[in-house]
Amino acid sequence: MRIALLLVLVACKPGGVSSAQEVCAKAGAMFEKCEDFGSAAPLEHDMMIDRWRGLCRAVFTGETKQLMPNALQLYQSLDDGERAGLKIQAECTAKAVTCDQYRACEK
Repeated sequence: MRIALLLVLVACKPGGVSSAQEVCAKAGAMFEKCEDFGSAAPLEHDMMIDRWRGLCRAVFTGETKQLMPNALQLYQSLDDGERAGLKIQAECTAKAVTCDQYRACEK
C-alpha cells in the first residue's frame, strides 16, 4: 500500500506536467466531447483523440517522436503559419467549456 501511495505522490507532484501537455489534454478533452466521430469503433475513436493530442504537443514543442506515422506526415506538411494557427486553436479550445465555445475557436 505504501508503494502505491508513493507512486501516486510522485506522479502527481507539481511541475510534473508541462504547460503544453496540460493545454493539449484540455483541448483533447474538448475535441472528444464536441467532435462527431461517426461510426468509429472505440479503438478508432481513441486513436483519433491520441493523434490530435500528439499533433497538439508537436506544435507547442516541436517534438514529433510521439506521433504516429500519419500524424507525423500531417505535421511535416504544415508550414509555420499553419502550425501557429493550430497552436492558437488548441489554446482556444483548451479554454472552452462548452461545444459552442469550442466551435468558435475554428473561426
